[in-house]
Amino acid sequence: MQGVLGLRGYGSGTIQWCEDLPLKQKLALAIGFALIIGIAAQVRILVPWSPVPITGQTFAVLLAGVLLGRNWGAFSVGFYGGAGALGLPWFQGLAGGLAYVAGPTGGYILGFVIAAAFVGYAVRSIPLARTLPGILAVLLFANFVIIHGIGLLHLSNLTGITALSELLWLGTIPFILGDLTKIALVATAAVVLLPRELPKP
Repeated sequence: MQGVLGLRGYGSGTIQWCEDLPLKQKLALAIGFALIIGIAAQVRILVPWSPVPITGQTFAVLLAGVLLGRNWGAFSVGFYGGAGALGLPWFQGLAGGLAYVAGPTGGYILGFVIAAAFVGYAVRSIPLARTLPGILAVLLFANFVIIHGIGLLHLSNLTGITALSELLWLGTIPFILGDLTKIALVATAAVVLLPRELPKP
């Protein structure tokens, strides 16, 4: 903990570099980050008790919000989801197409976009969110309330399951440990990268 705090803001030049890029380069960076999300989506662990696998894309999605901010973070993740829905095979398992988005993970993909926007807004608008406890709270909310909340709503609509406990066992509880690990990694990166003061999103 002290080691992480000792590095606070150490890499803040990275954030400023992202902010100062011309429009075309920001667009290229956002699309490049969408590619990173697509690569992270291929890192997956199948679990027998749920149709939704554990993947690395949540890490990349939350980090996009930290690095790119509200607008560009949401654009990057939205580009990932939109291009995948149109058939670009970069969802988990190198899948793509509208049928995939309509499947069990579709709600989570929508949640990714909103979560990236929320994280980007919070770290640039709320000073407390740039502290380790603050960024942890932001990431926990983004992951378990926004991403999982929307994901479970879609899963409920898809499966017809309405019992919250059953939905949680199907779409959230199996992934808690993996999600907490990814949140810890993003929080560590955020503390290192985020300066004390940032421009508004």
